Amino acid sequence: MLKKLVFVSAAAAIALAGSGLFAAEGYVPTRTILQQSDVPGSNYTVVMAVTEIAANMTAARHTHPGSEVAYVLAGEAEFNIEGQVKKVKAGESFRLEPGVKHSVKNGPAVTRILAIYTIPKGAALATPAPE
Repeated sequence: MLKKLVFVSAAAAIALAGSGLFAAEGYVPTRTILQQSDVPGSNYTVVMAVTEIAANMTAARHTHPGSEVAYVLAGEAEFNIEGQVKKVKAGESFRLEPGVKHSVKNGPAVTRILAIYTIPKGAALATPAPE
């Protein structure tokens, strides 16, 4: 029982430490991974996820190590993509190239985005990108 408690405590500490780096940069939306699969014969992984951004919040500036192809399921938001603003709303899709620095300012309702990321195997899905 004690070993289990120590293991659970250590796992929680690691999870909090890992999320702290991104959280220190600002608001981090909820991202739920729906499916993940390695691309056969390559060094890439494809990740399907739903990102949920709370109403009136701005997602911290960050990058992805691979391309992102996404569809807005609900809500509306403004992407600040390396200084240029792109507005998106439910029913629209968009693409972000690897390494592009961006943040997302949400509108008055929750925004949900279905995204497909193609990233190098073992890479973090997102990395903070301070100004």
